[in-house]
Amino acid sequence: MIKYVIFDMDGVLIDSEIVYMKLFQSFLKENGVTVHLNELHFLAGSSRKVEDQFMKEKLQISENEAKRRKYEFYNRNPVDYLSIRKRYVVELLDYLKEQDIKIALASSSPKDNIEEVLNACEIQSYFSIIASGEDFHETKPNPEIYEYTIKKLGAKKEEVLVIEDSVYGIQAGKNANLKVIALEDKILQHDTSQADYVIEDLCEVIDIIKREE
Repeated sequence: MIKYVIFDMDGVLIDSEIVYMKLFQSFLKENGVTVHLNELHFLAGSSRKVEDQFMKEKLQISENEAKRRKYEFYNRNPVDYLSIRKRYVVELLDYLKEQDIKIALASSSPKDNIEEVLNACEIQSYFSIIASGEDFHETKPNPEIYEYTIKKLGAKKEEVLVIEDSVYGIQAGKNANLKVIALEDKILQHDTSQADYVIEDLCEVIDIIKREE
Protein backbone atom coordinates (compact mmCIF):
# COMPACT_ATOMS: atom_id res chain seq x y z
CA MET A 1 0.00 0.00 0.00
CA ILE A 2 1.33 3.42 -0.97
CA LYS A 3 1.61 5.84 1.94
CA TYR A 4 4.17 8.27 0.53
CA VAL A 5 4.74 9.93 -2.84
CA ILE A 6 7.99 11.77 -3.61
CA PHE A 7 7.93 14.17 -6.56
CA ASP A 8 10.75 15.49 -8.67
CA MET A 9 10.09 19.11 -9.66
CA ASP A 10 11.40 20.08 -13.12
CA GLY A 11 9.63 18.08 -15.79
CA VAL A 12 7.13 16.66 -13.28
CA LEU A 13 5.43 19.56 -11.50
CA ILE A 14 6.37 22.11 -14.14
CA ASP A 15 7.13 21.72 -17.84
CA SER A 16 10.42 23.53 -17.40
CA GLU A 17 13.21 21.43 -18.90
CA ILE A 18 12.87 22.70 -22.48
CA VAL A 19 12.12 26.23 -21.22
CA TYR A 20 15.35 26.26 -19.19
CA MET A 21 17.36 24.88 -22.10
CA LYS A 22 16.09 27.54 -24.51
CA LEU A 23 16.82 30.27 -21.96
CA PHE A 24 20.32 28.92 -21.37
CA GLN A 25 20.86 28.68 -25.12
CA SER A 26 19.83 32.36 -25.45
CA PHE A 27 22.13 33.33 -22.59
CA LEU A 28 25.10 31.64 -24.25
CA LYS A 29 24.27 33.25 -27.61
CA GLU A 30 24.11 36.68 -25.95
CA ASN A 31 27.64 35.99 -24.73
CA GLY A 32 28.96 34.94 -28.13
CA VAL A 33 28.56 31.17 -27.89
CA THR A 34 26.21 29.27 -30.20
CA VAL A 35 25.07 25.77 -29.22
CA HIS A 36 22.39 23.54 -30.68
CA LEU A 37 19.55 22.70 -28.32
CA ASN A 38 20.39 19.00 -28.59
CA GLU A 39 23.77 19.76 -27.00
CA LEU A 40 21.95 20.85 -23.83
CA HIS A 41 19.73 17.80 -23.35
CA PHE A 42 22.23 16.37 -20.87
CA LEU A 43 21.29 19.18 -18.47
CA ALA A 44 17.80 17.71 -17.89
CA GLY A 45 17.60 16.47 -14.31
CA SER A 46 21.12 17.70 -13.48
CA SER A 47 22.16 20.17 -10.79
CA ARG A 48 23.10 23.83 -11.17
CA LYS A 49 26.75 22.81 -10.62
CA VAL A 50 26.71 20.86 -13.89
CA GLU A 51 25.25 23.82 -15.77
CA ASP A 52 27.72 26.24 -14.19
CA GLN A 53 30.68 24.04 -15.15
CA PHE A 54 29.46 23.80 -18.76
CA MET A 55 28.90 27.56 -18.84
CA LYS A 56 32.39 28.31 -17.50
CA GLU A 57 34.03 26.07 -20.11
CA LYS A 58 32.03 27.54 -22.99
CA LEU A 59 32.48 31.19 -22.06
CA GLN A 60 36.15 30.87 -21.09
CA ILE A 61 35.81 33.38 -18.26
CA SER A 62 36.02 33.12 -14.48
CA GLU A 63 33.29 31.22 -12.67
CA ASN A 64 32.26 34.32 -10.71
CA GLU A 65 31.95 36.43 -13.85
CA ALA A 66 29.98 33.68 -15.63
CA LYS A 67 27.57 33.40 -12.69
CA ARG A 68 27.19 37.19 -12.55
CA ARG A 69 26.26 37.36 -16.22
CA LYS A 70 23.82 34.47 -15.93
CA TYR A 71 22.18 35.98 -12.83
CA GLU A 72 21.71 39.28 -14.64
CA PHE A 73 20.33 37.55 -17.76
CA TYR A 74 17.80 35.46 -15.82
CA ASN A 75 16.62 38.54 -13.91
CA ARG A 76 15.83 40.13 -17.27
CA ASN A 77 14.10 36.97 -18.50
CA PRO A 78 11.99 35.54 -15.65
CA VAL A 79 10.02 32.32 -16.10
CA ASP A 80 6.25 32.38 -15.55
CA TYR A 81 6.12 29.15 -13.56
CA LEU A 82 2.36 29.09 -13.10
CA SER A 83 1.89 29.11 -16.87
CA ILE A 84 4.03 25.95 -17.23
CA ARG A 85 2.56 24.03 -14.30
CA LYS A 86 1.87 20.49 -15.47
CA ARG A 87 -1.68 19.32 -16.10
CA TYR A 88 -3.42 17.60 -13.18
CA VAL A 89 -0.82 18.69 -10.59
CA VAL A 90 -3.37 20.19 -8.21
CA GLU A 91 -5.87 17.39 -8.81
CA LEU A 92 -3.25 14.75 -7.94
CA LEU A 93 -2.00 16.64 -4.88
CA ASP A 94 -5.59 17.05 -3.66
CA TYR A 95 -6.23 13.33 -4.11
CA LEU A 96 -3.07 12.41 -2.16
CA LYS A 97 -4.04 14.79 0.62
CA GLU A 98 -7.56 13.34 0.80
CA GLN A 99 -6.11 9.83 1.02
CA ASP A 100 -3.72 10.92 3.79
CA ILE A 101 -0.73 10.03 1.60
CA LYS A 102 2.31 12.05 2.64
CA ILE A 103 3.85 14.20 -0.09
CA ALA A 104 7.53 15.11 -0.44
CA LEU A 105 9.76 16.78 -3.01
CA ALA A 106 13.27 15.68 -3.97
CA SER A 107 14.72 17.96 -6.65
CA SER A 108 18.22 18.59 -7.97
CA SER A 109 17.34 22.28 -8.16
CA PRO A 110 18.62 24.80 -5.60
CA LYS A 111 16.45 25.74 -2.63
CA ASP A 112 15.72 29.27 -3.80
CA ASN A 113 14.43 28.01 -7.14
CA ILE A 114 12.31 25.29 -5.49
CA GLU A 115 10.67 27.83 -3.19
CA GLU A 116 10.05 30.24 -6.07
CA VAL A 117 8.41 27.51 -8.19
CA LEU A 118 6.20 26.09 -5.44
CA ASN A 119 5.02 29.55 -4.40
CA ALA A 120 4.34 30.65 -7.97
CA CYS A 121 2.41 27.44 -8.67
CA GLU A 122 0.49 27.80 -5.38
CA ILE A 123 1.33 24.27 -4.17
CA GLN A 124 3.95 24.72 -1.44
CA SER A 125 1.57 23.79 1.39
CA TYR A 126 1.13 20.23 0.10
CA PHE A 127 4.73 19.16 0.75
CA SER A 128 5.79 17.90 4.17
CA ILE A 129 9.45 17.41 3.19
CA ILE A 130 11.46 19.37 0.60
CA ALA A 131 14.96 18.18 -0.32
CA SER A 132 17.30 20.11 -2.62
CA GLY A 133 20.21 18.65 -4.55
CA GLU A 134 22.47 21.47 -3.34
CA ASP A 135 22.35 19.92 0.14
CA PHE A 136 24.27 16.85 -1.02
CA HIS A 137 27.80 16.24 -2.24
CA GLU A 138 26.39 14.39 -5.25
CA THR A 139 22.87 14.57 -6.58
CA LYS A 140 20.92 12.40 -9.01
CA PRO A 141 21.62 9.70 -10.22
CA ASN A 142 23.19 9.27 -6.78
CA PRO A 143 20.36 7.95 -4.55
CA GLU A 144 21.39 10.00 -1.51
CA ILE A 145 18.63 12.59 -1.93
CA TYR A 146 16.02 9.82 -1.90
CA GLU A 147 17.59 7.97 1.02
CA TYR A 148 17.55 11.23 2.97
CA THR A 149 13.93 12.00 2.09
CA ILE A 150 12.74 8.52 3.05
CA LYS A 151 14.52 8.79 6.37
CA LYS A 152 12.93 12.19 7.06
CA LEU A 153 9.51 10.79 6.18
CA GLY A 154 10.03 7.73 8.38
CA ALA A 155 8.85 5.63 5.45
CA LYS A 156 9.35 2.03 4.42
CA LYS A 157 10.57 1.75 0.85
CA GLU A 158 7.75 -0.55 -0.22
CA GLU A 159 5.28 2.18 0.80
CA VAL A 160 6.85 4.82 -1.47
CA LEU A 161 6.23 5.92 -5.04
CA VAL A 162 8.64 8.26 -6.82
CA ILE A 163 7.56 10.39 -9.79
CA GLU A 164 10.39 11.37 -12.13
CA ASP A 165 10.96 12.26 -15.76
CA SER A 166 14.70 12.35 -16.54
CA VAL A 167 17.19 9.51 -16.86
CA TYR A 168 19.17 10.85 -13.86
CA GLY A 169 16.06 10.99 -11.71
CA ILE A 170 14.79 7.55 -12.67
CA GLN A 171 18.21 6.06 -11.97
CA ALA A 172 18.35 7.79 -8.57
CA GLY A 173 15.00 6.33 -7.59
CA LYS A 174 15.92 2.84 -8.74
CA ASN A 175 19.36 3.10 -7.08
CA ALA A 176 17.45 3.74 -3.84
CA ASN A 177 15.37 0.58 -4.50
CA LEU A 178 12.12 2.49 -4.92
CA LYS A 179 9.17 2.11 -7.28
CA VAL A 180 9.49 4.80 -9.93
CA ILE A 181 6.85 6.32 -12.18
CA ALA A 182 8.26 8.07 -15.26
CA LEU A 183 6.29 10.98 -16.70
CA GLU A 184 7.00 11.00 -20.42
CA ASP A 185 8.49 14.07 -22.09
CA LYS A 186 7.37 14.07 -25.72
CA ILE A 187 10.00 16.64 -26.69
CA LEU A 188 13.13 15.46 -24.86
CA GLN A 189 12.16 11.77 -25.08
CA HIS A 190 14.10 10.56 -22.06
CA ASP A 191 14.91 6.88 -21.74
CA THR A 192 12.23 5.62 -19.31
CA SER A 193 13.05 1.91 -19.62
CA GLN A 194 14.24 1.59 -16.02
CA ALA A 195 10.99 2.92 -14.55
CA ASP A 196 8.34 0.62 -13.06
CA TYR A 197 5.55 2.61 -14.69
CA VAL A 198 5.46 5.07 -17.59
CA ILE A 199 2.65 7.62 -17.82
CA GLU A 200 1.61 10.44 -20.14
CA ASP A 201 -0.29 12.52 -17.55
CA LEU A 202 -0.13 12.87 -13.76
CA CYS A 203 -3.78 11.83 -13.38
CA GLU A 204 -2.64 8.26 -14.17
CA VAL A 205 -0.81 8.15 -10.83
CA ILE A 206 -4.15 7.71 -9.06
CA ASP A 207 -4.83 4.42 -10.88
CA ILE A 208 -1.32 3.18 -10.08
CA ILE A 209 -1.80 3.91 -6.40
CA LYS A 210 -5.10 2.01 -6.44
CA ARG A 211 -3.42 -0.97 -8.12
CA GLU A 212 -0.69 -0.95 -5.46
CA GLU A 213 -3.24 -1.39 -2.62
